Amino acid sequence: MAGAVATAHAEDFGLWTEVGISQNLGVRGLSADLGYDIRFNNHLKGATRRSFNVGLNYSLTRNIKVGAAYAYIYSFNLPENETKYRTDDEGNIQYDDESGLPIYRGYNYTHSYWRNKHRIVAYIKGDIDIGRFNLSLRERFQHTIFQHDKTVKEKYRYNMVFDDDDNVTYELRPGYPELEDDGKRSKVKDYLRQKLELSYNIRHCTITPDISVEMENNLHNSFRIDEMRYAAGAEWKITKKYHLGLHYRYHKGSGDDDESDLHAIEISFKLKNPFWRAKK
Repeated sequence: MAGAVATAHAEDFGLWTEVGISQNLGVRGLSADLGYDIRFNNHLKGATRRSFNVGLNYSLTRNIKVGAAYAYIYSFNLPENETKYRTDDEGNIQYDDESGLPIYRGYNYTHSYWRNKHRIVAYIKGDIDIGRFNLSLRERFQHTIFQHDKTVKEKYRYNMVFDDDDNVTYELRPGYPELEDDGKRSKVKDYLRQKLELSYNIRHCTITPDISVEMENNLHNSFRIDEMRYAAGAEWKITKKYHLGLHYRYHKGSGDDDESDLHAIEISFKLKNPFWRAKK
């Protein structure tokens, strides 16, 4: 049902899949995570992101945990169209005196491309039990490096032509389309992300439902909230080792991952302590 609603109203719809391993390292409270995920955005037309992550977590107390992780991300950027109009020296659009229409020059078409990103995160998370409910708050610092890349840009430029009835048509100028390399410079983005989550422990049931809300504060733009994320779903504890998650996600805005106004279904599978049990 969520998928049907998403495809009808969302700017984009996706399917996210994730496989992970969590293992206690033999020291009380210390564990490591490994994970690999693939995201199919752009209305499921193809994979738009692949990533691999590794991290360490440590429980300071029963209710407070800290951690750090590194992620390698290979992300897909969709093609872009940029309309071009004639402008004056101040950058204002100029209009035709007779028709009153903006003087259309043409457009630039930038081809799609894949880009490498490196991400480092550090977090602190606290939780509290309220009856059978569990309320948690996570503060996470996220530092992402976008590597230099390049693609191809096609430039189309037109001349405005009027017929005897003053109807306007556009003719492609000689020498166009013009092709040029479009370099994507390396850049850095830093975010502080807050996530509030509420889960409910159903008595004698291996399924735990949860809801969450998360915001991304842009540290390069005065803590501006670039993106809000909402999620609802559940985790199924099949056995002590095997955990399956199913969630519906809605992203509003465009943050570090540039997934603006996105609805997605997330399916995750995690293997916990496959090599030896955690110390109690």
